[in-house]
Amino acid sequence: MAFARKLNTRTRLASVDPLRLRGGDWALLKVARRRELVHAAWRHWRAFGFPHYQLSSLEISLEFKRLTAQDLQTAFSRAGALGSVVGLRIANFFQPGMWSVRVSRYRSPMDVFQDDSLLQAAIERAWTIWPDRCGANSSTLRRMLKTFPSTASVSNFRPTLARAVIERYSAPGSTVVDFSAGYGGRLTGCLTLDRNYIGIEPNEEQVAGLRSTIGALVPLMDGNPTAEIIEGCAEDVLPHMPPRLAGLVFSSPPYYNWERYSDSPKQSFIRYGSYDGWLKGFLEPCIWESRRILRRSGRLVLNISGRSRWPSAEDVIRIAERSNFRLIEVMPMLLARVPYLHPRGGGPYKPELLLVFEQGARG
Repeated sequence: MAFARKLNTRTRLASVDPLRLRGGDWALLKVARRRELVHAAWRHWRAFGFPHYQLSSLEISLEFKRLTAQDLQTAFSRAGALGSVVGLRIANFFQPGMWSVRVSRYRSPMDVFQDDSLLQAAIERAWTIWPDRCGANSSTLRRMLKTFPSTASVSNFRPTLARAVIERYSAPGSTVVDFSAGYGGRLTGCLTLDRNYIGIEPNEEQVAGLRSTIGALVPLMDGNPTAEIIEGCAEDVLPHMPPRLAGLVFSSPPYYNWERYSDSPKQSFIRYGSYDGWLKGFLEPCIWESRRILRRSGRLVLNISGRSRWPSAEDVIRIAERSNFRLIEVMPMLLARVPYLHPRGGGPYKPELLLVFEQGARG
């Protein structure tokens, strides 16, 4: 009976659509047939192009409603801050360029996709690792391209956690300034609340995506939130903002040159050729000007790696204290590990840090 069932399964899979094939079924096939299906999936993606997120207006609306309905209190626990992925695909949808960004010495997901042999290896690996998933469909392939060996990808700030942080550290109707707007995770979370968001970003492609995000979400917003994206370098833009404008400055500064968003001279790691120069030219002015534009009761919240990547927590705290901020909270921000990449990785999460500052006495 077992042999008959296996034979029937193989017969059923003889003309299967490779995008609908699960890894467990793929594993039952003969080696030659597996190779045929890998090649068929490769041909599909060569014709279709990179598996970017594809969202309709209705899907964006439904996802945004789910994000707005998230319980803000669930983001914080004794272990740290943890946001769900709800709303993340909205932010990522408007930033297709993120798949081409190089992280340190690693390949980007786009590098893997554009190489014929690597793409076929990625499809085969997806079917091998995930028996319950359709290894060649867009969702699974995106995940594999991000985690393929010797490959790394940039990540977006989770809108659920951004929403919880903004609600916790700012008042309704206040202004939130994000001096490194990035890929729009904090923007997307902020748009679910009664706040006014001002984001600063030097990368033209990211600016276009951020403005498209606003255009898509503004009709869906409750209350009277507003959002504005200013294209430029934060250290140049912030000095021209009026004093005491914001109730919260909330951002995730670049990890110096770890993630290379573009080759533009506007990128801070290019503009300042060393880490010390970057601290003095970029981070110090941004933190100092943050104090100037904050209201007396305002807060500064910065997301940093907290590990071996720059800027170090010590440098950020030192600069903030020199700018007359007081550190009031250090909160672990829990990011999920990829189990098959870190089988002995010391738990399901790898923490980054949220540093929360309040203003000292004004000089």
